[in-house]
Amino acid sequence: MPKLSVIIPIRNEKPALRRCIDSILSQSFKDLEIICVDDGSDDGSDAILQDYVNRDPRVHATAFQRHLGTVIARKMALLDAQGEYVMFVDADDWLLPGACETAVGLIKESQADIVQFSVDFEAEQKDAASLDMYTRIFRAYEMESHGTNILYDCFVYHRFMHTLWNKIYRAEICKEAICAMPDIQLHHYTDLYLSFFLLYFADSFRSVITKPCYRYHYGGGVSTKTPDSEQFKDLCEVNRVLPLMEKFLRDHNAYETNVSILDAIRNMLRQDIVNKLLTIPNLTHEIISIAIEYWGGDVIFDFLSEIGIFKYPIENRMSLVSGLIEQYEVNRKEIARLQSELDIALNQIQKQSSQSFQQTGDLPRDTSQPSCPSSPESFSLQQEIVSTPQRVQFRFVQKLPKV
Repeated sequence: MPKLSVIIPIRNEKPALRRCIDSILSQSFKDLEIICVDDGSDDGSDAILQDYVNRDPRVHATAFQRHLGTVIARKMALLDAQGEYVMFVDADDWLLPGACETAVGLIKESQADIVQFSVDFEAEQKDAASLDMYTRIFRAYEMESHGTNILYDCFVYHRFMHTLWNKIYRAEICKEAICAMPDIQLHHYTDLYLSFFLLYFADSFRSVITKPCYRYHYGGGVSTKTPDSEQFKDLCEVNRVLPLMEKFLRDHNAYETNVSILDAIRNMLRQDIVNKLLTIPNLTHEIISIAIEYWGGDVIFDFLSEIGIFKYPIENRMSLVSGLIEQYEVNRKEIARLQSELDIALNQIQKQSSQSFQQTGDLPRDTSQPSCPSSPESFSLQQEIVSTPQRVQFRFVQKLPKV
């Protein structure tokens, strides 16, 4: 049984794949296995994997016939993992000499569930500003966290990042997490999704300053480039993970103590969508509509407050505003429908009150305000009908841009 399992999800990574695998096989720490999952590649990555499988028994490979996403690829790899510890490597990155020996030594010595080590970066475009930003975000420092504080320290207090590739994990925690994690075909933010479950089940986390163990290759992936409409839609679909996380917490009676974490993740993702919008030089009606469909009109207002509409030529401003107006019309129709239901409900209550007066002779109740319904269910319905139009209408009156 190997001491360490190194997991590599692969999706059309032929140019960088040999560098990645060679960096692991050449480690001074030899008691390891490499589990590669080819996520429906069509660029010849499968042939490279087969070559390594034939040459080294420590390399194992599984191939999906179609693209299922990194979440499912990593889950399949973890189900096959035999090691006591687990490391994750992205196929366009690589391990630096001594990385596995350092990481395994740290987690054995600390007996923590998760240990974070130091990394460095390489930019494809030699982008000095981006390199500086990444270096600051992932700077190494000493810290510990325990129990329920681990999720808060990551997502609320930002004491460490949710990335998978700069950490080593006890395999037991990983297997517990993937058994509880709902499957989802996700193309972006996959580290965040799996990290949420890993950190939930961890009892101890430690960050240690080491020599750099991991080389992160910045600038080659879709996430660092200006997205087109289809890629932007894939980015927006990350909001599907939020109800899955909430359901998980509720099922484990942990929602009340972790609701702030969900709020922090939601706000972080919304802000990242705004940041992606800022990178698109020519906003189209399609992209604006996608953003509103997945995140609501407020995400566009956040965007406008950061950059301003006048950055764009007039035809793009018109597209932006028409998208907002279109969403406003949908909400206005919903308000009208709810108001109609309210009017019907009030008329029914007034008729019931009038009939009751005629039968009993009691004084009728004041019908200038909605009467208390006779059952808790109808009371809840009436409150929803009364409050929802006012709340939604107020929001749009305050925020809809003048045109």
